[in-house]
Amino acid sequence: KPVLYYDDRSPPVRSCLMLIKYLGIDVDLQFVDLFKQEHLAPEFVKLNPLHTVPTLKHENLVLTDSHAILVYLAEKYGAGMDLYPRNETIRAQIINKLFFEACVLFRRTSDMMREIFHNKTGDKIDEHKESIHEAYSFIETFLSADHDHHIAAPNMTIADIAAVTTISSADLLFPITSEWPLLKKWFERTKLLPSYIHANEPGLAKIKEAIKSCANIDPKFERKFVIFALN
Repeated sequence: KPVLYYDDRSPPVRSCLMLIKYLGIDVDLQFVDLFKQEHLAPEFVKLNPLHTVPTLKHENLVLTDSHAILVYLAEKYGAGMDLYPRNETIRAQIINKLFFEACVLFRRTSDMMREIFHNKTGDKIDEHKESIHEAYSFIETFLSADHDHHIAAPNMTIADIAAVTTISSADLLFPITSEWPLLKKWFERTKLLPSYIHANEPGLAKIKEAIKSCANIDPKFERKFVIFALN
């Protein structure tokens, strides 16, 4: 059976866990603690020279990108479902939104998180506000298209799963408000999915606590984080 190397504090990892839960896939989960630098262990680097999670190993196949993992699992275990349909036009839209998630949404969110954890401070967190809000506005536009208020298609697809785990992380610091009504509605609806509750919320809670306990964190940022987390 497939083996997923993971640390569920990572949004891309959580997207894979959500899909695994949604499809009921039997997977061997191997935890790799990024904060303890277990991803730099020689045996893991041999498996994945990029030393990143998620990493999926299935027989002789090794995938080191969450979006590739989502496509592979949806193809192999979600046949006949609409998560990654056969229609070429819809698939093109899904792939387009997966690239958006990887290159825009996740990149902006990870830049913000990297600054917090590498610099051990939230002093400059407001510098990321404009870029995160712009990403929210992009998604609002996607949702306003003829997709029945989903990101890439008339129904939920792996594009929604990829996006929601990153958005939930960004929302901890810059909450989604009524300024983006379609995004807010989509987010609230997606949070009700059992796969979100079981596969995203535990890791999201971990990253929330990691941010709050970050060494030498600015007290002003600490207060701001608590306010944002409760909204």
